[in-house]
Amino acid sequence: MKTVFKPVTAWLLTAVLAAETVIIASQAKLDFPFLAPALLGAVVIQIRTCRSRIEPLAMVPLAAGLALVRFGLHLRLLYENPALFGLFLGLASLFVMGVMVVRSAPRELPDRIRAFGVALAVAGFVTIAAAVLPGTGHAHPVTLDRVLYAFDGSLGCQPSFVLGRLLSRLPWLHALAQLSYEQVPVAVLILYSGSMSAAERRKPNLLILFGVASLTGYLLYSLVPAAGPVYLFPSRFPKSAPPLAGLAPLPAALPSDIPRNAMPSLHMAWATLLFWNARRSGIWLRAGYLLYLALTVLVTLGSGEHYLIDLVVAFPFALAVQAAFSEPVRELPRSLPLWIGSMGTLAWLGFLRFAAPVWLGSAALDWSLVAATVAGSVTLERQMYRKFRASPDERKALECQQLQAPSAPR
Repeated sequence: MKTVFKPVTAWLLTAVLAAETVIIASQAKLDFPFLAPALLGAVVIQIRTCRSRIEPLAMVPLAAGLALVRFGLHLRLLYENPALFGLFLGLASLFVMGVMVVRSAPRELPDRIRAFGVALAVAGFVTIAAAVLPGTGHAHPVTLDRVLYAFDGSLGCQPSFVLGRLLSRLPWLHALAQLSYEQVPVAVLILYSGSMSAAERRKPNLLILFGVASLTGYLLYSLVPAAGPVYLFPSRFPKSAPPLAGLAPLPAALPSDIPRNAMPSLHMAWATLLFWNARRSGIWLRAGYLLYLALTVLVTLGSGEHYLIDLVVAFPFALAVQAAFSEPVRELPRSLPLWIGSMGTLAWLGFLRFAAPVWLGSAALDWSLVAATVAGSVTLERQMYRKFRASPDERKALECQQLQAPSAPR
């Protein structure tokens, strides 16, 4: 089989890939957040795009070899945390995909490069994001956690404490929810990989959608910096929620090594976007993303990383991002979902930060605003989907029906 590269060049590039893979495997920080799931996403891409059964089978022995390079015969860490094997499996997958790029025939090269580039880009993006996230703690030493805690309390309860106690009583549910929390890159790439072929490519591009959502959410963290109730009350979460009486909704200083990534909840926004964009997939995949959405609600609150209002604001935020990449560019200035989602997100941030005397102690007002925000976001997204997600053939048929319809008698 003819390849783009000459044999000597192909062997040289393969050797470079092998050396880089071994170096990364031996030096990678095993406790780096979301690194293993991001690399595991490469396995998803490879399985969905490979044209040979040998490629997926080659990953397992290669991953075992990389684990031996890192740990030698002392595999205690893998026994204690089997999920770490996903890191080595992902590195092995990237290596195999890189080799296939080097050794592909010219007609296969574009698809191979695209698959390898997607897997590499996701791993790189997650690595960079995890590296810069701690900087939010140094940029905002004072947080508004007490404000968000007071708003949740004004609803009549503290949902994060309630769900935190539930998860503490059900370890299996806690483990399942935590697994879903960590596997965001895998969840994104499972849905994205289904539209990688030219015949099935869809709009919006999920990688661009999630990239923009992540970057925009990171910027919004600075408007209402918060960490979560588990950091505000580390000795009391989730056993007993402190009463609001005597707790003024004022800024609070928290350790600078804690990221300020609570408001809005990007995990909730990501899960919502996944569920919305899974509509054109099979029923089982849609059901899976609905379950993923429910588990996200459970773990974001039950882990103490978020307040309920963080999840509420994630809805108009997700609506704005979805609208920005779903509607035609020429119609964006007149896009009602885009404007309502954007202004709703900013309005909530301003309302929480500057209007505490209005919402504090007013459960009816607060619940009304929460219900209107969630219901309105869901309704507008459904309307947008029906209007702009129809296929070109469906739109053409609809136009023909309208033209052929008999005119009403005068």
